[in-house]
Amino acid sequence: MNNQSHSDKFAALAVAILLILTAWGNAVAMLVVSLLGLAVGFLFFRKSVARGGALAATVGFVLAIIIAVVFLLR
Repeated sequence: MNNQSHSDKFAALAVAILLILTAWGNAVAMLVVSLLGLAVGFLFFRKSVARGGALAATVGFVLAIIIAVVFLLR
C-alpha cells in the first residue's frame, strides 16, 4: 500500500467520526476529537498533508474546530 491509500482511509475515518460527533451535538467532544485528529494526522502525514485524503481530513478537522468554538462561545 502506498501513502495515498492510507491518507484516504484516514480521511474516511475522520469524516465518519465528525459526522457522528455532529449528530451527537456535543461541541466539547467534537473539539477534543478534532484537535487529536489534527495531531495524529500531522504526525503520520507530515510530508503529504497538502494532498489527497490527508488534506481533506485536515480541512474537516479545522472546520470542526471552528464550529465547536463558535458553539462554545455562543
